[in-house]
Formats: sequence, C-alpha cells, structure tokens
Amino acid sequence: MDELIRKALFKPYLKLNKQSSGTECRTLLILHEGNSPTLAYFEAAIRSRFSGAQCQLVDTLTTPTIEVDNGTAIVVIRFISAPWQREIARNMDDLSQVVYFMDDDLLDPSALTALPKGYRTKIIRRSAAQHRWITSHCDSIWVSTSYLARKYAHLNPDVVPAKPTPQLLAVKQPVKIAYHGSSSHQAEKYWLREVVAGVLAQCPQASFEIFGEHEVYKLYRDLPRVTVLHPMSWQNYLDYTQHHRIDIGLAPLLESAFNRARGPVKFYDFIRMGAVGVYSNCAPYSDFIEQNINGVLLSNDPQKWIEAISLLVNSDQKRLTLANNAKEYTDSLLY
Repeated sequence: MDELIRKALFKPYLKLNKQSSGTECRTLLILHEGNSPTLAYFEAAIRSRFSGAQCQLVDTLTTPTIEVDNGTAIVVIRFISAPWQREIARNMDDLSQVVYFMDDDLLDPSALTALPKGYRTKIIRRSAAQHRWITSHCDSIWVSTSYLARKYAHLNPDVVPAKPTPQLLAVKQPVKIAYHGSSSHQAEKYWLREVVAGVLAQCPQASFEIFGEHEVYKLYRDLPRVTVLHPMSWQNYLDYTQHHRIDIGLAPLLESAFNRARGPVKFYDFIRMGAVGVYSNCAPYSDFIEQNINGVLLSNDPQKWIEAISLLVNSDQKRLTLANNAKEYTDSLLY
C-alpha cells in the first residue's frame, strides 16, 4: 500500500513554482502542530530571520484558521492542514512569503522504509496530502541539516541550524512526587488527577509517578512529567523503594468502609524513600502525624492539596525538615 501511495501521489520535486510577492513582511505566522522538539529547537532561529516582524505561533491542531493580514509571512513546520492550505491559497497575493521547514526527510517516501510500518504509513499519507501544495505555494524550503540541503540542492534550500533558548538548556533541580497506591486505591487515583494537574501546572520543576494499569495510564497520559509504573510484587516494591528516592509522598484516603481499616504503611514507605508525606486528615494518619512537624494533614479538598504540595515543591528546607522529623519519629519507635 505504501508503494501504491508513493507512485500515485509523489512526483520528484523539480522546483518551487511560487514567487514571492515582494510585500514587506509585517507579521510572521509560524504554523505548527502542538508542542514539539522541532518547535522548541528551531522557533528562535526562524524568528531571527524576520527581524522587526511581529511573530505569532499558531497551533493548527487547535486553530483551524485565522484571518491573515496583508504583508504576513508564513512558515509551515513539517505539516500543514487542509484548511490552512486553502487559507494560504486564498490570500496568496497579499502574503509576503510562504516558507516550508522540515527537520526530517519528509519529501522522499523511499527514505522512510526503515521506519515501523504504522509510523511510515502515517508519514507518507500526511506528506502526500501536502506534496503538490508545497511546490505550488511555497517561495522557499528551509531544512535543518546539510544532508537535506545537499539532497534537495535543486530547490535551493536554506539550512536553519537549531537555536535553543537559555530556558530550554536550563538545568532545573527536579522535585519528585509519588503516589504508590495499589489497585484497591482506584478511587484515590481518579481523585488525585485534578490535584496532580494543578501542581504540575504551577511547578515546572515537579514530576509525578504513580502505579497503575492501562486505565490509569489513559487517565494521566495527557499530563506532562508523569510516569505510570506497572504494579510490583511486595518483594520488588521493597527493593525499588530501598533504592529509589522521592521528595513528596502522597497518601490520600477517601471515605469508604474498606478504607476505615487501613494501616499507616505509606508513612513507612515514605521514610524508606526519604520523602515528606502528605496525608488525608483521618485515621490512621491523624492518630500520630503532627501537622507540619512530621508530615502534612489535609482534608480531601483538591485545592488545598494543590496549594500544600506546591508550597512543599518550592520549599527545599521545609521538605527536608519534615522528612527528617518523620525519620526521627520512626527511629524513636525502635528504642
């Protein structure tokens, strides 16, 4: 099927047919699909080529089209949707220029043969949908490497090197948050979704890990910096937590007949991982946790959890103090 698509839709790129209108560039639109490594590493380099122009990023996954002003330059990153193809064609005479940028070899389907079949088919179909449009509507092609420039030399491509920003290269000290509830805590895993989303949105240095099967993965997969781990046997979990460090452990308990009989084992799991614990303000934790001394007790209000956890994420000293106090408490039980 891939070969049939290639023969039917792909013809060699011989030249670019469109010529720039020569209109002065006033506005730059960078058309992209969601957040991607391509956008992150090449946005600044693309912007720098349009000095003085007001730049706007347009996510074509969420913005079908917008009104395009006279004198606008457009840079298409990798793929362009059918609605945007039509919008650009309709405004062609008023545009300053249209540029196609790629950081993979998307113009030659034969270059994709080593890729997994599903991914290869997806790329070929998407490339085919814009193949003729690129040669008809783009003034120039920009590429990310000298290899692509040599391969498509007949199109006179420009090489645009990656230009990461200082923020992209900054090394941040991560803060690890975890919830290690078993499958008997499914309700808590759903309840925590709002809490985790709120904390991650406020604290870019925070990450989160949780145990769960595919249902839990689907629940959390759209959140950044979340790792969903497969459940473990007790022996494997013990070994994991003896060698794994987290900063904040979460132990929510929702009201249920089964939860009323829970023991305080999460407190000791957190000690083993060097973490401060955040607990629902109910038994068994309220029986021995001293508020802001050896842990944090909270009512089951998601907003209160977001605020308290965010405060801990941003306070290294408080986390360390509470975690040390919790360890001293357990040490005192041994003597």
